[in-house]
Amino acid sequence: MIDFHAHILPGLDDGSSSTEESIEMLRLSFREGVRTIVATPHFYAHKEAPEHFLERRRKSWAQLASQLPDDAPEIYLGAEVYYYTGISNTEDLSRLCVGKGRTLLLEMPFHKWSERMVEEVTDIAQDTDITVLLAHIDRYLASQDAETWEELAENGVLFQMNASAFLNGWLARRRALKLLQEGRIAVLGSDCHNMGERKPNLGEALDVIRKKSGVRTVHALTENAERLLISGQKAT
Repeated sequence: MIDFHAHILPGLDDGSSSTEESIEMLRLSFREGVRTIVATPHFYAHKEAPEHFLERRRKSWAQLASQLPDDAPEIYLGAEVYYYTGISNTEDLSRLCVGKGRTLLLEMPFHKWSERMVEEVTDIAQDTDITVLLAHIDRYLASQDAETWEELAENGVLFQMNASAFLNGWLARRRALKLLQEGRIAVLGSDCHNMGERKPNLGEALDVIRKKSGVRTVHALTENAERLLISGQKAT
């Protein structure tokens, strides 16, 4: 099981506040069946340069790596990059991609996206060898129209959904399962931030998916995540 969205690096963003909390989060993830987890700390271009962010990430990872227990998932380093005007023209955007692949986890604003914003996202997907993966699309569904989702998908943009979408009430669960069964969701993530209200929960969500959509759906999600981690190839 692969968790493609997690804030488990200590003291780096609004996620884990300490190495001790990071280890607790990793151990809980491992108990839930997660064997690979992608560390995706927030990156905001208006707050810092990529070089500064990557150095902070390196230090945080070094601090955690020195104390990792045996019962912890394998960790890939990435980022949750917040959209900014001009992102499609950014050189070395690949430095913020996940692991050794070419997958960019992109967070969008929580309001109606303009045509220019959608165009920039599709430009990255079409004009570079980077695979764009939109973070937690369950949080944008109410503010975007169907045509926007179709345009993004037709241009090779992939979608990540949070585990909470399958756990927070029957209406949200039904909508999440429908999108999953239609093949619109590439990968899942816990988007965990702490051991409190936003603790690791991917195992719980996958239990729901197994019961409602079957084991094959879970296997497909894992295969998609593996492809994105290894080579950045677009998931099917």
